[in-house]
Amino acid sequence: MPYLRLEAAAGLVKSGDVLCDVGSDHAYLPLMLIKNGVIERAVACDVNAGPLERGRQHAAKQGVSSIEFVLSDGLGSVETPFDVAAICGMGGELIIRIIREGGEKGKKRLILQPMTGIEKVRAFLWQSGFAITDEVFPVEDGKAYCVIGAEFSGAVPDFSYVDTYLGKIRPGGDGFTAWAKKICAAAKKRLRGARDAESENNILTLISECEKYGA
Repeated sequence: MPYLRLEAAAGLVKSGDVLCDVGSDHAYLPLMLIKNGVIERAVACDVNAGPLERGRQHAAKQGVSSIEFVLSDGLGSVETPFDVAAICGMGGELIIRIIREGGEKGKKRLILQPMTGIEKVRAFLWQSGFAITDEVFPVEDGKAYCVIGAEFSGAVPDFSYVDTYLGKIRPGGDGFTAWAKKICAAAKKRLRGARDAESENNILTLISECEKYGA
């Protein structure tokens, strides 16, 4: 996971948390947090053995022995209690499946960085009783990304089509402007293929809202 996205995700972890890093690969996130003294231990899990072994080797080279490596499809085989789950660098539909299939483990605090389908992720979170508490917008190599922090509350809020793409927090700043430009460009492409008046109106409203933030 590239550095700025990694740093954004790390910034949403609280001091003393036990982290579960799903799809951990080289274990960059837990290693960063342990080396910086933010957390003391973590679980790193992956559906494939190869990435887990790379993570073990990377941890050993840095002298870190407090990461538990677990072969697991999502959260299914994770037995160690944890405070927050990071699910980053995956498609939105896969992230949704991991949370849904995680059951009670999926209702922990979440740090999410979808590569696609963020509108589906936000809608799923709200419909499932999660509050989106944080949104950070790192820009790497000219591309904007969104890192979401969420907590289960049980309440299902009202939200709009625009909210699913831009979120409700909309912090402003260069990162969010870059995100609004990305969303606006994609919306303009979808507008050409809109099949009905409702879809067209939703997309036009989204474009107008993006333009308020410099898109």
